[in-house]
Amino acid sequence: MRLEIGIIRLVEEVIGIPAERRAQFDWLRNKPRREDFGEHYDTVIALYTALEGDWEGTRAKADGYLTPDAYFPEPYHFIFEFDELQHFTEFRERTLQFYPSNIEVGYSAEVYRQFCQQYHTAALAKGPDRFRRRTADFPYTNGRAAQRAFFDTFRDWLPPLHGLNPTVRLAEFEVAPILNGELTDIAAKAYMERLLHQRLQNVMD
Repeated sequence: MRLEIGIIRLVEEVIGIPAERRAQFDWLRNKPRREDFGEHYDTVIALYTALEGDWEGTRAKADGYLTPDAYFPEPYHFIFEFDELQHFTEFRERTLQFYPSNIEVGYSAEVYRQFCQQYHTAALAKGPDRFRRRTADFPYTNGRAAQRAFFDTFRDWLPPLHGLNPTVRLAEFEVAPILNGELTDIAAKAYMERLLHQRLQNVMD
């Protein structure tokens, strides 16, 4: 079972409503569009340039949706993302340097930067070769990691611009006692409640 499935189930238990697992939004697409990003479009393009994106490759890709790990509907209205090791690369750290001050997120960006600094080598080494392949939009070694970091930005910036609450994220390292079986059942739920308490309080304010 994928790690995110168990974590999402535990989050569902804590907040008391089921998540939508295949939610799609018209504004959450795989290409940066001015109509989606509004005033932040120039910034996301600056980030794309900093990641050495290839515009011809991006334009040539088929249009598609970016599906979040989960979406928690009314009364919460937020996207939830569970970030495993491979998300914490130097590319992800670079994206966090571009985050506009007026876009709120449901996690600590500073903690995420620290995770990237600590784990970036292991993150790039994780998994099969497909994790490190070139992509049409980022046509270089580890282009897939750069693409992942770029799309994580979409999932953070776009929801608050389109009427949703800030995106809530949990990192693999934050739930290690649950993943390694140190905490189970009631203890695991209590641990998750503590992790989510401040995040959800900030999201729902």
